[in-house]
Amino acid sequence: MKKNLLLIISITLTFNGLVAQNWTRYKSEDLAFVAMYPSQPERTVQKIPSAVGELDMHMIMYAPQSGDNNTLYSVIRSDYPKEQFEGADVTYNNNVLDAALEGAVTNVSGKLLKDKKIVFNGYSGRSIKIEIQAGFIYMNAYLVGHIMYITQVITLTNNDGNTSIDKFFSSFDILNVKN
Repeated sequence: MKKNLLLIISITLTFNGLVAQNWTRYKSEDLAFVAMYPSQPERTVQKIPSAVGELDMHMIMYAPQSGDNNTLYSVIRSDYPKEQFEGADVTYNNNVLDAALEGAVTNVSGKLLKDKKIVFNGYSGRSIKIEIQAGFIYMNAYLVGHIMYITQVITLTNNDGNTSIDKFFSSFDILNVKN
């Protein structure tokens, strides 16, 4: 009986581990990125006002209904006017990233807990963690020329620091797509 119980527990743990690793690869040629999601995400586009005019914000999101450590996984892409970035240097790009992430903190009435400058494939970026009511928002933002990519995971307080956060972030990559 004891051996059967151990066998059942072992099979259950193995099966759960296999299910947890079965993420879906999402590739978008037109948005020029690839990322792994726990399940097939949904794609939407929304017009947003900005200091440089109305921008299209492309959002590829997956919001698990249950059985996941996180409440949202998303990649967001916004294209700024090209002329705004002619002759842009690292300082200019960092200022754009600062403004975008400060806006994110303000929009969710959150508290900035982590703010780190990063480089991704040679592009300026930022990694932040925002405390919100009942949870946290993890965000990485990358400025690729005039294009802003934001990867984001939202988790509840009791699931903070789970391995799916890093798995999602590390799966993101920018595609070299010719226009």
